[in-house]
Amino acid sequence: MKAFTIAVLVAGLALFCWLLVQADLAAVARSMVQLGWLGALAILVAFAIGFQADVFSWHLTVPGVALSALWTLRLWLVNMVGEALNIVAPFGSLGGEPFKALLLKRHYDVSYRDGTTSLLLIQTVNSLAQVPFVVIGVALMLRREILSPALATAITAACAAVVMFMGLVLVALHARWLSHLPRWLRNFRLGGRLADAVSALEAIEEQLAAFVRERPGRFAVAVLFAFANWASGAVELYLILHFLGAPLALADCWLIEAMVVLVRSATFFVPGHLGAQDGAITFFCGLLTGSPHLGLAAALIRRARELLWSLLGLAIGGWFSLRERAPAAG
Repeated sequence: MKAFTIAVLVAGLALFCWLLVQADLAAVARSMVQLGWLGALAILVAFAIGFQADVFSWHLTVPGVALSALWTLRLWLVNMVGEALNIVAPFGSLGGEPFKALLLKRHYDVSYRDGTTSLLLIQTVNSLAQVPFVVIGVALMLRREILSPALATAITAACAAVVMFMGLVLVALHARWLSHLPRWLRNFRLGGRLADAVSALEAIEEQLAAFVRERPGRFAVAVLFAFANWASGAVELYLILHFLGAPLALADCWLIEAMVVLVRSATFFVPGHLGAQDGAITFFCGLLTGSPHLGLAAALIRRARELLWSLLGLAIGGWFSLRERAPAAG
């Protein structure tokens, strides 16, 4: 696993360096300077709003947690640390998730089962909200006819695969497919740890299914907040290009962001999606603005924002390490 992580990291770094070598770095630098302090602030605000929407969505999925400003703040702090780790850890959005459960248990006495359930559910919610966002983006891409037929077909097929997979996830939750696993395994001799793992998965699935089926209103609101988080990426890109002096319509920015989301989903195993995310932004911005160096400038500005946000998250993680653990519930 370590060798694989190093290999994909080197490949991503090589792609990133290739983008830099191919670009007119002087033109990229001139474009980035146009952002200014006002542009930087606007981008941070847009991202912060989307991040908060993600926190609200997660808040709705945590069992036994009050819907209060205090818990929103707690989850915001935990999410900051976890998302910072997601940028630097392998396997994309899975890198910081276990650490979120750990922080919830150590500092806020949320059980590992409840924490894990909420994290699995928010991943499901985010993936479901991603589907309409990407479908709209692919429809805009097909309408614009900016890609070759072969590439457009491949992207459409990838989008269809995502839609089908998430449809299966919803069916599995409603039908509780995992609950049939022990009966399927009854002819096998399970070790104690494997049997315990199956039981734990069943318990988690029961909570997931209960949330989806028994609290549909809360589930729907969580999906709406998650969709707002995805849409904030398009708004952020709109603001970046606006301040760089190459404004695009919000629909075009939605198109670009949807393509970036698909690329990120396909490269979940690359730490920080290094190279892949940057290449996608550069390519699609170049197509729609006619200026590849503007695309690379936009990609680098997003990287700078990610770095700044991640440093803040890691600083909060340092604060957690100095903070006393919460007393166990009696």
